Amino acid sequence: MLRAFLAFDISQGVIGELLKAEEELRQTRADIGLVAKENLHFTVKFLGDVPDGVASEVDKRVAGLGLTSFEVGLKGLGVFPDLLRPRIVWAGVDAQDEPAITERAEAVIEAMDGIGKPEERDFVAHVTLGRVRSRRNVEALTSFVHANGSRDFGRTRTTGLKLKSSILTQKGPVYADIREYALK
Repeated sequence: MLRAFLAFDISQGVIGELLKAEEELRQTRADIGLVAKENLHFTVKFLGDVPDGVASEVDKRVAGLGLTSFEVGLKGLGVFPDLLRPRIVWAGVDAQDEPAITERAEAVIEAMDGIGKPEERDFVAHVTLGRVRSRRNVEALTSFVHANGSRDFGRTRTTGLKLKSSILTQKGPVYADIREYALK
């Protein structure tokens, strides 16, 4: 079995800006597990635990999509589910660019119907920066998120969709690229 998901990567320049925000999040002294540099991405579809041979089925389904490359701006910090109960801290996509990523992501999600875990919620374009582990200093965290609600992290060009594996360890997840599908 393989714990897998599909994702769009982010440019190194934008990753650098996201890491600056993570360092500032750390300074709030909130109890938050920050995402490692190499794990920053847009999750498109979490497949969950799937058979090892699933990659060939994903290959077939992605090949028929004809996805094109796109560019989006990352803008603003937010939390899921809300500021009263923050669990996930994320960087969002500039509103004008949301259709570009959402249309492609929804096409991928639809193509993966029947593979792995069923979709539980609508796609929301975001990059997870951290997971809140407790309420310690949550006021400082939510204040920081509120103050950075329209922060600009730069633009990223996406030229590929990746099938990634995820191995959970005590130090956090370790991701590996299984396949990359070039966008036209």
